[in-house]
Amino acid sequence: MPQENTKRRDVLDAIESAGAIADLTAKHDGHYEHELDLEIIIFGRNYNGKQVGPYVRLLDYAPGEEIMREGEWGGNTFYIVVAGRAEVYVGAAHRRSKIAEAPPGVQFGVMSVLAGVPRSSTVRAPRDQSVRVLEIQRPALRLLKKLPNFGETLDAEYREHGRAVTIRDLSRGAKLSKDAVSQLEAISKFQVFAKNHVLFHAGESIERLYVLKSGWARLAPSMRMRLAGGAESEGRNWNAKANETYVGPSHCFGVDAIARNDEWRYTCTLMERSEVLEIPISEFRRRPELRETLLPAFSTSAVPNTAGDRKESFEPLPVAKAQEGLIESGLVDATNLLVMDMDLCVRCGNCSMACHQVHGQSRLVRRGVHITRPISIKKDARFQSLLAPAVCFHCKDPECLTGCPTGAIARLPGGQVDIDPAICIGCADCATQCPYSAISMIPGEPQAPGAREPGWRKWFDITPEPLPPAVEQTDDLLAVKCNLCADTPLNPPGARVPAYSCEENCPTGALLRVDPRVYFAEIKNIEGLIFKDSKRAIARHTSHKDPGKRAAHAAGGAFTLISIGLAVMATIRYGLETPLAGSWLDMRWITGIAGLIGIAAVMTYPARKQIYKRRAGPLRYWMVGHSYLGVIAGALLLLHGGAESGGALTTTLIFTFDLVILTGLFGILCYYLAPRMLTKIESQPLLIEDLLGRREELSSELGATMAAALPEAREVIEKKVLARCLSLSFLLRQYLGRESLDQLIHSVNQELKEAASNLPAYGQGNFFSAVEKAVTIRRLDALIYLHQALKLWLAPHIVSTSVMLALMVVHIIQVLYFLAR
Repeated sequence: MPQENTKRRDVLDAIESAGAIADLTAKHDGHYEHELDLEIIIFGRNYNGKQVGPYVRLLDYAPGEEIMREGEWGGNTFYIVVAGRAEVYVGAAHRRSKIAEAPPGVQFGVMSVLAGVPRSSTVRAPRDQSVRVLEIQRPALRLLKKLPNFGETLDAEYREHGRAVTIRDLSRGAKLSKDAVSQLEAISKFQVFAKNHVLFHAGESIERLYVLKSGWARLAPSMRMRLAGGAESEGRNWNAKANETYVGPSHCFGVDAIARNDEWRYTCTLMERSEVLEIPISEFRRRPELRETLLPAFSTSAVPNTAGDRKESFEPLPVAKAQEGLIESGLVDATNLLVMDMDLCVRCGNCSMACHQVHGQSRLVRRGVHITRPISIKKDARFQSLLAPAVCFHCKDPECLTGCPTGAIARLPGGQVDIDPAICIGCADCATQCPYSAISMIPGEPQAPGAREPGWRKWFDITPEPLPPAVEQTDDLLAVKCNLCADTPLNPPGARVPAYSCEENCPTGALLRVDPRVYFAEIKNIEGLIFKDSKRAIARHTSHKDPGKRAAHAAGGAFTLISIGLAVMATIRYGLETPLAGSWLDMRWITGIAGLIGIAAVMTYPARKQIYKRRAGPLRYWMVGHSYLGVIAGALLLLHGGAESGGALTTTLIFTFDLVILTGLFGILCYYLAPRMLTKIESQPLLIEDLLGRREELSSELGATMAAALPEAREVIEKKVLARCLSLSFLLRQYLGRESLDQLIHSVNQELKEAASNLPAYGQGNFFSAVEKAVTIRRLDALIYLHQALKLWLAPHIVSTSVMLALMVVHIIQVLYFLAR
């Protein structure tokens, strides 16, 4: 561990000798020009009882001691050498090679802070001498940028380091000599461009070769060669080709022009902040040896200049639209992304509840970015409706970190972005900076979550949890966000595989935490290989095809068939009351005891649903077991009852068995069909509260439209529009068809066009407005009914189960009583 020097005079002397930040200690008339900033950076300040700063530490590293390590996340600190010469190494621990030395005044670690990437090298003190460095925290940047020289120096060093890292990665593939690396550094330029920057235009002469280090680009052909792409409504048309193509990091542009003069056949627009290495083509031509050495490295990730000419070079429209949506929304730049497959989501809200139980306030809102994409890039693939809810993406380059004045929000060594409540002053800068609304402000001393009914009664509670009260105070706030359940019992020290409460407690496996560049095949396939980043977050899932759940279904189905089959065959052969093997046991006792054990096993599922704060196995596996064990227990108990109904108590008990099984099977059917029907007809996944609110709003607007219409128009609206749109057949049309809302409105307008033509011209506006509102209301009705169907079965299932258990207890007591007599 480094030794911290806390002598303020030594810290000031170190800053004065640190080159780029020396202006911080500049004086005028005997006073520091930046006295306030200097005080916060060196001494810190108390703000409402919380410490802001200090932002620098003066550290002494012993000989051979590591300052930072390659591959680790380090987006919170960078360093300036004060005394000694630090050594810079690259490569794995067993084969590290020294590439440079950092003398006094040199900064390092800046790339991680500014670009949001893991450390690109290992820096340590030489084995024969110590090194003194200034460790500077990210929040100091906003103060240091006021200095006249710091911003320029930081930018220059960032570009120089970016160029060195890019060339170093290129040299790994091309095996460049030191002379070739030096030549490449001399002729290349490292550039950082903003979103929507046009790198080059179609028709321009190719004068530079571009290597896309980071970022995403859109390639559009010249206007004279523009292809027919298909409108939004044709988004699933596999026969249509996209107008544009998309490429990711590690791609090269202009390689074709190294050997011959050429012009760009497409326009390249950067879709986000991007880092690009530029190399003049003329310099390559003057250095044939360097050109021949580099061509193999470039050719593997070169984007052909003919891409704008040939239709075959463009992706099918569904794939391209998915790529565009993923890039434009920023999902591809998450390091740990939560996705919900809406075909599997039963809208139960258990994910938000789990988050609430673990953290005290739910950090998961079931609204967010919606993406429709083909499940695979093969033609005629099924489409997947995905929601990335408003929960932290743990972005590669988090915008939320830029404004925090205390450094309370930071990226931790594990890669997750988290907030330290001890130093958060509740300024809300991080919340306003986050583009995904993933950070919430709550009272600094939040109340503990309300407890439900104690004991076993909560297992049968079907009332929803009350919503937390709205935050109305403006002071003493605290920022909270998803921290990947770090520092909770779900992830105890030494846990090899991370666990997330929302994912663990989803009953159907709709929620997964993924690495987007692994999960989304359409993105994975447009990344080059030169700068492939292998140091990303752990990604256990490459799709929603859960092999564990499939295995559980296979085992459950086989066990169900075998156990019920054996019980039926034994009952047919021996009867219910024939003693077996000379004992008192008969099939009635065996089926009764086995059914009772099965019921006890079934009841472990509601018990598991109450476990949120520790690992108990994914809830989806418990759900599978609950379903199959319920069928087995029900079948065995029906066999146990035999062909005769018995007394009133026994008859009622058997009847409740039937109800439990039937309502459970109906629930399984609802869970399978309703989500898939929802995704088929909804354009954006919405909560039922949103749907009900929108329906009420539209009903009021429809009433106002009818009130403002002419009497003859009002009559036509009532007899034609409302009768047509609010009918049962029109409701069924929502479920059976695949029409978008716009297509449906257009279709109804065409059907009722003749009725509208009989109205005065100035009365037709209200008529068609009423059509639009009535059709939309019916679409909302269809969605609301599906949401309600997902919960419709639950109350009868729980009530019948409760009655069954009560009657079963009475039945067992009765049996034991008569047995004792």
